[in-house]
Amino acid sequence: MDWSWSEHAVCVIDDSGAAMERFTVTHTAPGVSTMVTALHRHRVTGVPIERGDGPVVAALLDAGLTVFVIASRQVTALRSRYGTTGNKDDRFDAYLLADVLRTDRRRLTPLTTDTPATVGLRMLIRARHDLVKARVAAHNQLRAHLQLAHPGVIGLFHQLDGKISLAFLTGQTSDRRRACFRWSNWWRRGESNP
Repeated sequence: MDWSWSEHAVCVIDDSGAAMERFTVTHTAPGVSTMVTALHRHRVTGVPIERGDGPVVAALLDAGLTVFVIASRQVTALRSRYGTTGNKDDRFDAYLLADVLRTDRRRLTPLTTDTPATVGLRMLIRARHDLVKARVAAHNQLRAHLQLAHPGVIGLFHQLDGKISLAFLTGQTSDRRRACFRWSNWWRRGESNP
């Protein structure tokens, strides 16, 4: 099956590689349920997919289907094996994935369900990613504000979120801040005396 954010293209093939059924389902619970029912009806023993996580993979594993992950860059490379390169075609990619599973199954490793520790680690990694993204956004916002209010200050610090910068922004007396701003304005204008 060719995974997508909005709909999934599925191709069921027989032992000789001939397509038995092609269909698309929406990326919704009823759509995934329809797909699982069709796969069971055809007695599919393995499902190749380009992505190894998410609700679709969870539904396939919960339905007792064996899932094989084939990375999208491998699919891109395999297109030439079938005499086609260039634009992505979801229906063709669904066939390609099914046929690669048929011909190269012994080389592919089935996906296993995650342990609770793995699920917890994945959640922590996602949370860290979100926090880093928020930190970068706050840093960029602070830089933009300083650029408008006191542009000379930006050049004084190597990193705006470093110890010196944070001490300056939070703990300096107003006289020291004013002196630094005067100095930074002097520096920016290129005067010889502060």
